[in-house]
Amino acid sequence: MEKAEKKSGVTFAKILADLGNGLKGFLPKLWQGTKTTVKRMGYVFYILFHPFDGFFDLKNDPKRRSVSAGVVWLVLFALSSLLRYQTMGYLFADRAGQLNLNIPVHLMTAVLPIILWSISNWCFSSLMDGDGKLSDVFMASCFATVPMTICNLIQIPLSHFLSSTEASTFTFIGSLGVVWAYGYIFLGMIIIHQYSVAKGIGTAVLTIVGMAVIAFVAILVFFLLQQVSGFFMEIGTEIIFRLNE
Repeated sequence: MEKAEKKSGVTFAKILADLGNGLKGFLPKLWQGTKTTVKRMGYVFYILFHPFDGFFDLKNDPKRRSVSAGVVWLVLFALSSLLRYQTMGYLFADRAGQLNLNIPVHLMTAVLPIILWSISNWCFSSLMDGDGKLSDVFMASCFATVPMTICNLIQIPLSHFLSSTEASTFTFIGSLGVVWAYGYIFLGMIIIHQYSVAKGIGTAVLTIVGMAVIAFVAILVFFLLQQVSGFFMEIGTEIIFRLNE
């Protein structure tokens, strides 16, 4: 056995040494990338109050752009949405929905619209002389979800203190986050692609239609694959049954 290992030139100790050397090079890069991501996440607060300059620099300034920071903000939005849904005060909570909550489905419901928007908008903007890349659209859309994240976190404690007569305040905060975020998604899109407002509205309408088409095709493919897998499982079951006769 030892002779075989010497001939092949591969030993367990050598594998461990190579793995250790790989980790030595990987961990510093991971740490540096994490620090850069966290640092660039803070740029979103500049975008919130200076959206025109903010989105322009997010696309064009290498020191500002960070797809990983956008992904983190999108994940935080999904988590804040889940936390808001599950910890809402009694007067504002959907008790039946909380008891039957499917966490993966809820998280995907929060994340998928942004992903579909980014893909669909990039497809149509490529046909309409848009300047932005897919990463630009996705990054700007993720950063634009921060108002909804903030308002979700504000609504959680308020839902435990507000009375039914003050429900309008609670609803206003939620609506403010949605309008603010959607407005910034639209604004980010026209700045990234260098569109006029009219062309941006037209592209947004086409993007929403494209999102519906993509979702329909994805659902169709899912059910088709489900039927095909069920068909082959039935064939396998039938074969096993015949062999056991």
